[in-house]
Amino acid sequence: MRTIYALMVALMISLTVSAQSQSFYDFTTKTIDGKTYSFNQLKGKKVLIVNVDVQNQLAPQYANLQELYNQYSEVDFMIIGFPSTDFDKQAATDTDYRLLDYDVTFPIMEKVAVIGDNISPIYQWLTEKKLNGVQDAPVTGNFQKFMIDENGQWAGVLPPADEAFNIKILNWIQDNN
Repeated sequence: MRTIYALMVALMISLTVSAQSQSFYDFTTKTIDGKTYSFNQLKGKKVLIVNVDVQNQLAPQYANLQELYNQYSEVDFMIIGFPSTDFDKQAATDTDYRLLDYDVTFPIMEKVAVIGDNISPIYQWLTEKKLNGVQDAPVTGNFQKFMIDENGQWAGVLPPADEAFNIKILNWIQDNN
């Protein structure tokens, strides 16, 4: 009986560790053009993940995100946009993402769910402490910003209304630790 109990405890610990051991770099997704995009290629870079929507009142943030990307992409910094219509059911379709209106050159992925039952795996990891190991951080609206450090660790989150040139983001990008 003790052996069975010990095996069950060991199995539970193993499952818990494996659930928490999924790395940011283990994820893949599709670009807006349908190409596979592996997060493994981001090793050594700080990554800002933003759920975006062209018809949202915060859509003008695209310009600041692009400016931030232009300014820091040469210093191992990346921005990745994930279109989501979870907060505006009348929002654009996949083919209506007029990203060129904002001269966006940072990678834009396929449209995903960032909340609810169909939440994408990367957003599960970003929003659940049991997966990212740091904090529960539910998405509260489009243009919420998640910071991933150069080691693939969850480093912080900023609410949708916070602009790209927020001091917290700038300090994080410029920190060389």
